[in-house]
Amino acid sequence: NEGPSSALALELKTPRLNNIHRHLWLAGRPTAARPLHRQKLLGRTILITEDPNEHLVWFEDQIFIKPLPDFLLDWQSWNNDLCLDRELHEAASGFLLSYAWLVRHKSDLEIAKEAGLLSKDIAWSGWVEFIDTFLNNIDCQTLSDVDQRYKYGELRLSRLNSIYRLLPPKYSFRNLIGGYQSRSKWYQAFFDRHFKWMLAVFAILSVVLSALQVGLATTTLQGNEPFQSASYGFTITSLVAVVASVAVVFLVWLGLFCYYLLATWLTDRAVNRSRSEVR
Repeated sequence: NEGPSSALALELKTPRLNNIHRHLWLAGRPTAARPLHRQKLLGRTILITEDPNEHLVWFEDQIFIKPLPDFLLDWQSWNNDLCLDRELHEAASGFLLSYAWLVRHKSDLEIAKEAGLLSKDIAWSGWVEFIDTFLNNIDCQTLSDVDQRYKYGELRLSRLNSIYRLLPPKYSFRNLIGGYQSRSKWYQAFFDRHFKWMLAVFAILSVVLSALQVGLATTTLQGNEPFQSASYGFTITSLVAVVASVAVVFLVWLGLFCYYLLATWLTDRAVNRSRSEVR
């Protein structure tokens, strides 16, 4: 059974981001997150997450936001639980600070209520009073009182994935394949994101090869040996590039298929083994 501190740690701490804190400058700016009404103006869809590691992480036109737990609005919870553990207190302070960023105007409060981020019975006057008291008790200049994750505001998911693949806290095949957060297990979605650029390259090669073919058909260039040599070299290079690209795509697909098949098999064995031990 988890104790209160363990449950609070799951609600507030961000170990996955803290493990790569020195690289977070690659994924976001050390500035406050935009308020909710600005998120709407940017055309972003607010997606609810219960994982604090995903809080204020955005991808294309979506942003993940974790709802504010009611206990963070209760000073008694701070005195009885959060203030007894320094790391927990810093995580709670950072998380509450993120809501001071998100809800700066009355319109932000209404958006938060509609999205299920804040309780509907919170009044604007009460929110302002609470946040003002909170901000007066932390150092907003150095942010020394908050968790290091909240030295940064919004974080870009694509760059977090790159960090976990190329500069992970621990090198593993899982980090290389999944990154920070795998968006989809569908192969079509994976290839659309990572290999769509190949279609543009092939289209350009097709246009260039067609132009070379037209040039070789003209009497002016038929006897031009440098042009013919360049055309021959470019044609061979293009064919090799196409074959190599197809081979790479196939090998990546095969690798992903084998990885997920093996991961599923190992998970199935582990779960069945644990169930057998319980019996």
